Amino acid sequence: MLTYAARALPWLRVVLAAGLVLVLMELVRWNPWVLWPLEGTAVGLLAGATAWCFDETAAVVVDTAPRGLPWRVAARSPAVLLLALAWGLAVLRAGNGVVSGHQGAILVQGLVAMAAGAAFACWGRAHGEAVPGLLFATVVVPAVTVWSLVRPFDEHLVVFPYGTTSAHGWHQSTVGWTATGTLAVLLLVAALSDAPWWRLRRSRSGPRW
Repeated sequence: MLTYAARALPWLRVVLAAGLVLVLMELVRWNPWVLWPLEGTAVGLLAGATAWCFDETAAVVVDTAPRGLPWRVAARSPAVLLLALAWGLAVLRAGNGVVSGHQGAILVQGLVAMAAGAAFACWGRAHGEAVPGLLFATVVVPAVTVWSLVRPFDEHLVVFPYGTTSAHGWHQSTVGWTATGTLAVLLLVAALSDAPWWRLRRSRSGPRW
């Protein structure tokens, strides 16, 4: 398993992403009132980098091997753990003072983003896509960056609360992130368990004689 993880994982990209997350959050810590949108960029980068971890460029060969998707996901988990540790360290360094006493809410954002990235990538891999994480990262990182900067619909849908956001807004955001995380975990479990309705759907989509 360790040999597979060493060869299959994009370690350089993962390490660079973890380092960049730390740098972005350090900038936020330095000047939170001006650079707070970089927190959203860091969250998007976590999601994208996590999805990268499950891409399989040699899918044509690997998908025919005896080892199933759950085994390969478990083997790739050290890279995800590295990203989670980087995020935990970044939030810990930011401290409650920088994040307006909502350190736990910020931690949840990053962990949920990672769960969403893993769920999307594993769902794609379960359906035979070789590199779903690359597509996910290409879309989600710039999209989340723009959202955290512009904060559209902030009056009704608080995704990335700011220092001036009310306590209700922070609570609403945490509830939304928690719900998203729950859905991501369910999707991930479905992808890894090869739900029977997938096979039913595949049989229905096959040729009829």
